Amino acid sequence: MSTPWTTLPPAVLGQLGQELATLAQQLQPERGLSDAGQARVQQLEALGLELQTLVHALGHSAHTAPEDVPLLDAMQATRRQWLPELARRGLRVQVSGTPAHCATEPARLQHALDLLMAHGLAAGVDLSVSVQADAQGVPGVTVAGPGAGPDPAEVHGQLLQWLVRALSWRVERPAAAVGGWALRLVLGAPAVALEAEAENIGVPRRHWSQQDRVLVVDGDDRTRAVAANLLKGAGLRGDCVASLAQAEAALRDGVPSAVVSGYTLDEPGVQALRDTIAQRRPGLRWVELVDAPFVFAAGSADGSIPARISRNDLANTLLASLAD
Repeated sequence: MSTPWTTLPPAVLGQLGQELATLAQQLQPERGLSDAGQARVQQLEALGLELQTLVHALGHSAHTAPEDVPLLDAMQATRRQWLPELARRGLRVQVSGTPAHCATEPARLQHALDLLMAHGLAAGVDLSVSVQADAQGVPGVTVAGPGAGPDPAEVHGQLLQWLVRALSWRVERPAAAVGGWALRLVLGAPAVALEAEAENIGVPRRHWSQQDRVLVVDGDDRTRAVAANLLKGAGLRGDCVASLAQAEAALRDGVPSAVVSGYTLDEPGVQALRDTIAQRRPGLRWVELVDAPFVFAAGSADGSIPARISRNDLANTLLASLAD
């Protein structure tokens, strides 16, 4: 059984987006804000609106029929929309490529291209954007620039990861020229298995099966019971224990594919447990449970940055948080 990647937490994302936008609107009339402060408030409001838009794009509103969209034209339209912001930042974006078409909803494609542009520009450098289809005819967009590139954990990169998972697209880091970086949005299903692609980011590297084990470590009885039911319903094996000692004992039955922990990494023994499992399971997916409401941080695809979810909202967030 494959992991339901599209079962993402709309309630969490939508509520967070609404609260961010509302907070920004409340701050705008405040006196004494500098120009930089006003710009930050506007960015906060834009982020809130982006989160709410993402909820609709992920399938929780009515959709239009797919169309055969000219990809190069769509990318050029995205660049035109960014021209005022590019001028403000003193940056340039050059778009080139060959004609390619993508059968999808135009609004979804435009949303993905906009997030790709925002993520690339987070690197603070001029960008070159190339549109072309691969040898199998799958269309894609490659963004490249000098330097190390944007942080994969940057917020627009995270939003793009959620979107491409839901649409069965993918994001890759292809080889780039010396001293530069590249990021490719592939607008189609993977043509080859992705398990061996160590540089691939933002998409599941494999499908989950009944052979996969998820270790849940939390002292709260209700949390363990809810997690066990959710994992069982998804066809996954869940080992739900109350303490680190019980977690260490559970390792004798095999290495888990992911760990959901109610204990933070700075608590005694938790980092040691993570290191022990990660030695046998490189790229271990580690999910932290927090008591704050409406928390859903995707973490990094390589496991270096743990995901974080609300303990009281497991029904909406647990399965989605297990995405690689």
